[in-house]
Amino acid sequence: MTSIAFYCDANSIEQNAMTQLQQYAQRPFVNAISAFTDIHYCAEKALPVGVAFQTTGHVYPLITGKDIGCGVMYLKINKAHWLKPFDKKAHFQALYFAHQQMTDDGLGGGNHFLSIEEDSEAVYIICHTGTRDRGIALYQECLQLTRDYSRACGQEVDYVHRDFLQAGFLRYYDQTLGFGYERRKNFCIKTLIFLQQANYLVCEKSGIDKNYLRTNFKDAAHQGMLNGTPYVLEDSIHNHLRFTEKDVLHRKGSTELEAGKTVVIPLSMSRGSLLVQTASQPAAEAALYSCSHGAGRRLSRFDAMKYWKTVLKEKERKAYKAQFAELLNRSGDFPHGYIQEFDFAYKDDADIFKHQPHLKKVTQTKPVVTVKYTEI
Repeated sequence: MTSIAFYCDANSIEQNAMTQLQQYAQRPFVNAISAFTDIHYCAEKALPVGVAFQTTGHVYPLITGKDIGCGVMYLKINKAHWLKPFDKKAHFQALYFAHQQMTDDGLGGGNHFLSIEEDSEAVYIICHTGTRDRGIALYQECLQLTRDYSRACGQEVDYVHRDFLQAGFLRYYDQTLGFGYERRKNFCIKTLIFLQQANYLVCEKSGIDKNYLRTNFKDAAHQGMLNGTPYVLEDSIHNHLRFTEKDVLHRKGSTELEAGKTVVIPLSMSRGSLLVQTASQPAAEAALYSCSHGAGRRLSRFDAMKYWKTVLKEKERKAYKAQFAELLNRSGDFPHGYIQEFDFAYKDDADIFKHQPHLKKVTQTKPVVTVKYTEI
């Protein structure tokens, strides 16, 4: 069995996730495998979420499931260009309506989100989403690949040899990952323009394209000026296969790290996000250039609803309703999808740095406003 590198408290891993992890470490061709602080059981596939592993000659194309190309992007605006606090009563519903027109297929469900967050020096537009229908189509291609390779081998397997992958498939795979990147960029750039139109940012309003919600900003620069507002973009991906000349890195719910690049680790809807970088390249290499993609769930979605209804006191529920009044429906209740993202459903974020010494903190944000696309 390949030795497992634990970038988490191994004793805290739920037994069914640990069983999955140990079984996967025994798979053929797995050379190295790492588990991160947000590891948790995945009923859909044999590998837990929150894991990265490395192979050389063979590829496990099904490990990401159908959410291939999911990631998190942030757009940073210095507060010198911010004019006033975001007014939820005046603009939350308008932002919610606008975000539904920013791409053709929305953010998605689960923990996908579009948020505005801040620290003492900057405002951040953060988008967590993936490739949606294109990811599902790519997964079907991957499934057919394993079937074809199984027939060639004369036995049923869930991997393929790297030489079995045609150049056209690899281009298609990269294009799908690129599509997820473009979708995140459009959410971030269009939210920036929304804020400009709503008079939150120093800008040149005369330059704003009135049809911006239907414009594709996929080629926007990572750093530049848009309608007079300077911004910086950074993107990260946490559900994909990364092909290099010597190996293949498989990430299922583990964020890809690069030297000098800042990535987002969302904590919870009511706690904000961590922005981190690699603290040491050798240490990052040992961790397969990966880290956790979140704080990790303490409660399943079902248990989070149970906790909300039976454990939290009425005054605690009222505090959430006061903090997130804009999210309440006509009955004065939260949609389930929001409740399942509150801080009580997630682990303490102190473990992120305790167990991942290859990371250094850049900043921690506070949530301003959050949009989720679908009801769970």
